[in-house]
Amino acid sequence: MNIWIISLFDPTPVDEPANTRFIGIADAGVSRGHKITHFTSTFRHNHKKHRFDTNTTYQVNDHYEVVYIRSMSYKRNMFPKRFVAHWDFARKLINDLNRREAPDAIFISMPPLSTISAVTKWGRENSVPVVVDIIDPWPDSFIKDVPEPVKWLAKLLISPFYLSLSRSLNRASAISAISQGYLSWASNHHQPKTTDFFYLAVNFGEVQGLYKEFASTQRKNDQVLRLIYSGSLASSYDIPTILKAAEILDTKYPGRTEFAITGIGPQKALIEEYQNRTSNIIYLGWVTKEELIRQYSLSDIGLIQHKNSLTQTVTYKLFSYLSMGLPVLNSLQSEMVELIEENKVGMNNREENTDELVENIEKFLADPAILIEYKKNALTFAGQQGDSRTVYDKLIQFIENTTSEQSAISQESVTQIIR
Repeated sequence: MNIWIISLFDPTPVDEPANTRFIGIADAGVSRGHKITHFTSTFRHNHKKHRFDTNTTYQVNDHYEVVYIRSMSYKRNMFPKRFVAHWDFARKLINDLNRREAPDAIFISMPPLSTISAVTKWGRENSVPVVVDIIDPWPDSFIKDVPEPVKWLAKLLISPFYLSLSRSLNRASAISAISQGYLSWASNHHQPKTTDFFYLAVNFGEVQGLYKEFASTQRKNDQVLRLIYSGSLASSYDIPTILKAAEILDTKYPGRTEFAITGIGPQKALIEEYQNRTSNIIYLGWVTKEELIRQYSLSDIGLIQHKNSLTQTVTYKLFSYLSMGLPVLNSLQSEMVELIEENKVGMNNREENTDELVENIEKFLADPAILIEYKKNALTFAGQQGDSRTVYDKLIQFIENTTSEQSAISQESVTQIIR
């Protein structure tokens, strides 16, 4: 099969991709004998810079290429120019698609809505099945921070986006998502469809190989419980609760805990402020993929501390930590709570609840046997449910089945017309 995959935000092979969804999907497609073309923008969202000055095609191998379409840039996420840039990409993308022979199937991530709308319309007009993959529940993401009493007004103001969402999802042949929660959300906006969810997975074998390489050349201090936070330092992440917990534990258990924090963002200054008055906080800034894995190999627990105004359900960090044998301490009140509790791979606390976070950490300090058990459980669960080789192979099969079903429906329609 010839499969087009379209994602505006995911890293690509010319970036430093680490473990990303669309690279994993492309690799799975190639391993199943398909030809994969990934369409994206020259503009890299996270870095706010262009990868290339003009339209560029990067050949990964004989069966996998990435097409970079030069489109507009923007400097801020919540700014009108961003939406204009998305519209510009969608327009230029369709112009490019019109010059190509139609594929057997299209797999496209949502957001942005402008691209979803254009591609599902193109797919319907050209009899190409389109699978829409829900990465983020737009447009609900726009109004997540709007106070409840006036949220109805915000929804009214952006009602054209909801209309576009419903039209696009109803034109799609099937819908996938990164979690069961997002599928449930999508069900409010489309007629019954073939659906399934596929977690944000990591290449378990690759990261375990790197982990073991680092672990064999460095010694971890087993007398210190080391916790690590890796990710954005934007205001929507609950960094203050991590820092307050570190300060409390530094006082109660001097020399027994260490908090390593990686990432960049506006809360960097707050981290540095706490560093000046506590001895157990290490700020590492932005680190490479290899250095991050090295830091994981020196750690015991991964921190997933979110503000629950976010619309996320299952994050990349869940299996990034678990695949390293790191149990997680999570504040995201979503299906992750049950996954963590049922599989005994960590503990949950409510956002901004420092006491609960401290209490959970103290359980590991008090009983090292629990930490050993949860580390083993983390590796087992990650290998079973979070290995990209298995997860994305199933996703490609989902696309194959969707294509076969639509082909059968089309053939039946033709037969009825002939009769």
